[in-house]
Amino acid sequence: MEALSTRGTAVVQAPPGTGKTTLAPQYVLEFLRDAGRTGRVIVTQPRRVAARSSAARIAALRGSKTGGEVGYTVRGDRKVSAGTLIEMVTPGVLLRRLLSDPDLDGVDAVVIDEIHERHLESDLVFGMLAQLRELRGDLGDDLVVVAMSATLDAAQFARLLGGADGPAPLVDVPSPVHPLEMHYATSRDSVTNRDRRDRSAVEDLVTATVRRALAETAPGANGTGGTGGDVLVFVPTIRGTQTVASALSRDGVDAVALHGRLTPAEQARIVSDRSGDGNHGGGDGPRRVVVATDVAESSLTVPGVRVVVDSCLSRVSRRDTTRGMSVLVTETASQASMTQRAGRAGREGPGTVYRCLTAAEYSRAPVASPPAVLTSDLTAAMLDVACWGSPGGTDLPLPDPFPAPAAEAAAETLRSLGALDTSGAVTGYGRRLAEIPADPRLARGGLVASRRVSTGTVAKVLAVLDGGAGPVDDLTRNLPSAKDPVVARFRRILEDAATQGGRTGSSLHGTDAVAYTLACSFPGLIAHRVDDREDGGSRGSRGAGPNSPGSHGQRYLTVSGTGAVWRDAGGTGAPEWIAVADITGASTRSTDGTGAVIRAAVPLTESLAFEAAAPLLHDEVTCTWTPGGPSGRLSARRVRGLGAVELASTPVSVKDLAAGEREKAVRAGLARHGPGVLEWSSNAAELRRRIQYLHDRQVEGYPDVADSGGAVQLTEFVVPDLAAGRRPDLAGLLRGLVPWNRHLDTDAPTTLTLPSGRTVRLRYPDVGSGGPVVVVTKLQDCFGLEASPEIAGRRVQFQLTSPAQRPLAVTDDLASFWAGPYHQVRSEMRGRYPKHAWPENP
Repeated sequence: MEALSTRGTAVVQAPPGTGKTTLAPQYVLEFLRDAGRTGRVIVTQPRRVAARSSAARIAALRGSKTGGEVGYTVRGDRKVSAGTLIEMVTPGVLLRRLLSDPDLDGVDAVVIDEIHERHLESDLVFGMLAQLRELRGDLGDDLVVVAMSATLDAAQFARLLGGADGPAPLVDVPSPVHPLEMHYATSRDSVTNRDRRDRSAVEDLVTATVRRALAETAPGANGTGGTGGDVLVFVPTIRGTQTVASALSRDGVDAVALHGRLTPAEQARIVSDRSGDGNHGGGDGPRRVVVATDVAESSLTVPGVRVVVDSCLSRVSRRDTTRGMSVLVTETASQASMTQRAGRAGREGPGTVYRCLTAAEYSRAPVASPPAVLTSDLTAAMLDVACWGSPGGTDLPLPDPFPAPAAEAAAETLRSLGALDTSGAVTGYGRRLAEIPADPRLARGGLVASRRVSTGTVAKVLAVLDGGAGPVDDLTRNLPSAKDPVVARFRRILEDAATQGGRTGSSLHGTDAVAYTLACSFPGLIAHRVDDREDGGSRGSRGAGPNSPGSHGQRYLTVSGTGAVWRDAGGTGAPEWIAVADITGASTRSTDGTGAVIRAAVPLTESLAFEAAAPLLHDEVTCTWTPGGPSGRLSARRVRGLGAVELASTPVSVKDLAAGEREKAVRAGLARHGPGVLEWSSNAAELRRRIQYLHDRQVEGYPDVADSGGAVQLTEFVVPDLAAGRRPDLAGLLRGLVPWNRHLDTDAPTTLTLPSGRTVRLRYPDVGSGGPVVVVTKLQDCFGLEASPEIAGRRVQFQLTSPAQRPLAVTDDLASFWAGPYHQVRSEMRGRYPKHAWPENP
């Protein structure tokens, strides 16, 4: 209260079990009412399950029902009323609300819970609220903002939240920690040693660990008395929760799965306190096993838990360059995450934790997970900040700035969608896309597909692709119900958009409708079957066709240029075109060398493929220049294709092309191969070495003629001749590059006259090697030469030989050689070559 009274903001750091999620919002509300303010308190929770359960818990504490004084809003579900004072929301809901109502009218305070998890939407909400707080403060309408977490870089968030007035106050809430008994896996039973080819390997290992935990922690176990209590199990996927719960249920165990796709009633039943019905795990009733994803890692409390079994795996968002967007991958959890999970066993008393890693593997796990902003696709985030009025997010007080490469890739994607203009500002179409709660590419695909597909079907497909309504395994048969709240919301938004933008009617149905929606959403993932004849016989040389015995499946090439294998293609009847819903990287050995696997796809007709990816259709003449011979070789073809998929290719006479097209091809070829691939005469090659040597020695006036350097002038001089099929005069062109007031033969002579009267040739280093100028000569020829001569400030290297032309010494410092090593050479050689001079003072 003191922090809010003095600064109107605070950063609360409190470990699990302190009640911050349920108590802090009420303290904030009390502060507002004492100050005579009547606005609502918004509280963000990173997960829908936590938002619902927290609202129910606060409502119960205040003696009301959910939807009255305390309510919640999550995607596809809302329980609020005009009298709601505290509203629990997910960060995505608040983000959309900020974009539609930047002033947050009627809201006096926002509490951001579990901010340490560093979800991308939470970071954006934090930055926008910090900025909004300053703006509203200038207008005399302060917005109270509180950030809370169990583990948090408190100083960083306090600095950003405090703004120009200095860091926000830190409120540290200590909490007693009940002791935890830790059990680690053996190396044989560790999750890292699972058979990764077995899809149920993780679930089998976790199930075995739960059975062990139930036996060892049962009251009276081993005569010592176990901790008893319910068991909370963490697995990375929804499928995993269902698999483990089913396996335990067959053993007669009261096991339930807890994840974000359960109905609110099902979630409430699992997280409700059972102590009132005599079934609390800590009492005399049967023990319960709750198998959960990371929804139970923080914020959400499952009463009665005294034992935690942790798979030590997490399902995290990572940017997939194959798809150009974020995908979920399973990887080892961070130590911070595993500590959070373990703490769930010590909320109500001493607990026991079983980790499916060895102690050594735990110590090698990352200390903390990287923020999502550093690993995720930023397309949606870049659109959001542009809608906020901060293109690129450069002036937002974000915990971490957008990484430049990922931000530029996202901006380019948005420009290609028409969502951003060339300056990075949001367009009207971009604002329409931002109104749809999905990745901008999915939003654009939904709008386009709705012109030919019913909004009901489009909504179902988008709901699945956006990860909110079931798996993508078989979209043609596993589409969610129209009553699904996520589907209903998508349909409502699409119908509103269709009313505004017009539509041509629902002309597509069934598989075609699903495939077309997919193709519009991911036009770059439209894929074409790759046959042996299209592959130049490379597969035939390995003796395996795409569907022959031992093959890994049918190969496809996506419009964006990714090769992949579809193992469920259906043998010889594999469709020619498919719309890909899920593609992932895999070992090249298991994918016929393509390195990617198509996990889900729907057959697509050619006409629908062309329509969905119309901007990627091209019919053009391509000209290429390849080295070889005096002038290289020009070739041209007319290519019709869809992105990287070549549909037809026919030769075209180079003579029919304009000179500019031929010269463009030559420039591209030289840029790719470098001028070193030209057919250099010995005279021209030596000239090039001499000029480059002087350039490397920074002698004024001599240009860079190296392959990897800036040989722009030379390239431009030879292009017209090569484009016309003529051999260029490289020696003449090189001399023409040297300014008239520079004297190449003086600055870089080709010969050196020695005291013996013999003239030797100077050998300049190869272009790009950075070596010295070299002279190879007999040692006797150098008698009388006191020191090594210099060219462009660098001494010439002498490779001295015996009278029989055998190597004796290499030096670029003759003075030092004569004073030292020469005497050893003299003592060894004068007996062998007595007819030659070996003076003591050479």
